[in-house]
Amino acid sequence: MVQLYEAEVMHARLWPRPHRFTHRVFCFTIPLQEWETIGQGLWFLDHGGWAPYQLRQQDFLPRETVFQPEGLEQKFGETGDSLAQRVHAFCRSQGENLPKEAEITLVAMPRAFGKSYNPVVFFLISVNQELRCGIAEVHNTFGERKAWYLGRECLEVNSAGEKILRLRTPKHFYVSPFSGLETEFEFRLRQPNERLALAVDHYENGKKTLISTWTGRTVPLTDGRLLWLTCKIPFLILKVISLIHLHAAWLWAVKHLPFRRKGQDVGLQRNLRHPTTELLHKK
Repeated sequence: MVQLYEAEVMHARLWPRPHRFTHRVFCFTIPLQEWETIGQGLWFLDHGGWAPYQLRQQDFLPRETVFQPEGLEQKFGETGDSLAQRVHAFCRSQGENLPKEAEITLVAMPRAFGKSYNPVVFFLISVNQELRCGIAEVHNTFGERKAWYLGRECLEVNSAGEKILRLRTPKHFYVSPFSGLETEFEFRLRQPNERLALAVDHYENGKKTLISTWTGRTVPLTDGRLLWLTCKIPFLILKVISLIHLHAAWLWAVKHLPFRRKGQDVGLQRNLRHPTTELLHKK
């Protein structure tokens, strides 16, 4: 069942200058096998046509050429494949041949009034209702994206007795001008239920430098609730993009954090898709 979550995103920079902020968002969890039911009986949400909020398959894990590949070759299916087929193809390229009955759940914000941007989306994959693996796809504000696979070796049990996926891996992707390309991401993913709890932290030289969490609770998926959220959290996508740039300006101008340019260290920007022309020219 498609579920709506009223959520809060928190970023806490620990080093070299403390900086913390939170902002409210809303997002959905979508079982991919129920994609065609998105928006049934609703005016505010749809998976095609026009509605204030839309979930379109082409916005997630698109099939594109990988720039400066490293590690296992990443594959994203064939032209015309559905999102579920692309997920299966990606997992297969990473050594996990999912059964047809695998349950794939996408966690993402919708397009809002035609505008699409997710800093990160997650795919949680279960077999026989047991969490097996996952995918995290991070997007930067330059239109680039990079996917990480969290396989069975990432499974562990947290303090609450829940199965989670945990992966610490080199970033090699330009997301923030204040984090080096050799910073490590640590993803911690759990299967959403009535509660949403996802995290992506940064480590530099083994030291945690940034904490990012995405937490929330389910709320009824109705037009009335979506109208209320539109009033409570207006301009959802524009708000997220604006906050990214405003806080970056604050960190540079007020807290004087060292600033790294996008065109630096091109050789360390690997396994990304839809590279900027600047990277293509400097490769």
